[in-house]
Amino acid sequence: MAVITIKDVAKTANVSVGTASMALNGKRSVNTLTKEKVLATAKNLGYHPNKYARLLNSKRTNVIGLIVTNIVNPFFGIITDNVQEELARKKYDVMLGISNDSISKEQDFVNKFIEMQVDGVILVPSSMQAPNISHLNALKEREIPFCYITTYYIDIPAPCVMTDLSEGSYQLTKHLLETGHKKIVYIVANRTIPASNLRVEGYLNAYRDGGVRFSPEWIYIAEPSFKGGYNSTNTILKGKHFPDAILTMNDIMAMGVLKHLKENRIRVPEDISVAGYDDLIYTPLLETPLTTVQQPMEQMCRKAVDILINKIENPDCINEKVLLRPELILRNSTAARH
Repeated sequence: MAVITIKDVAKTANVSVGTASMALNGKRSVNTLTKEKVLATAKNLGYHPNKYARLLNSKRTNVIGLIVTNIVNPFFGIITDNVQEELARKKYDVMLGISNDSISKEQDFVNKFIEMQVDGVILVPSSMQAPNISHLNALKEREIPFCYITTYYIDIPAPCVMTDLSEGSYQLTKHLLETGHKKIVYIVANRTIPASNLRVEGYLNAYRDGGVRFSPEWIYIAEPSFKGGYNSTNTILKGKHFPDAILTMNDIMAMGVLKHLKENRIRVPEDISVAGYDDLIYTPLLETPLTTVQQPMEQMCRKAVDILINKIENPDCINEKVLLRPELILRNSTAARH
């Protein structure tokens, strides 16, 4: 079946293409009778306007590029779902890129977004150490606004929406110290990235404020994955002193910790407490429900979309940085030490 075009509508209604276009777009310069005739003709013919052609003519595509590091971790799947839903409410479409924490892939997606003339980009930065982020300068040069979500790159300023990661780690560490835990090890990604360093900052501040002795050896660096948590636990258990608790920078890593402890018949929380960060949807359903820090995902995504669209419509507005309040969630994987 042939596609009905605006030319077909104009010909059938016996008007010019320009008049048909103005009538379909509700322009006041077209009289009421002509407008009604064009609209009725379009309906009878089954005409559907080409939204993208119209938007390109106005130099807007109403498409936003979204880059997340992976979707194996449900945390980023939730971000994708919420961002897409928020953008749909505002009549924007999403072009998704999954970088797999690779800077080269992130660069490829940014270049693709530029070619596709997206109106803006929402970006979850990579956790790689000292990455080359010159591709973000390309967005700035082309005046394509972008907004960080969950964390940011230090060297390229832009709007950012994230949870106060330091405060979340502080509250969790403080709770453990107050319930008798002394040796609390923390498994994080490389500390050159804010997503990792901010968590460690809160952890260290809780030790300082509590007046409890701390050793730098209690901080372990690993990839922020299930495997990273599992393998780090193996190293921790081979150390000189058995820890009172193991913290991880996300829930997926904590699940790796729990698996290794169970395989070695180490009881949680009787022998050791374990806690994560994020509060993924299934953490209450684990065999040992996980103590964690909840990030307000819906609020984070909604705010990031609002800020980006405001930046698109008002390019001169300031680069806003929003820190959302985390919430400590206590479950069965932690217990007081005696």
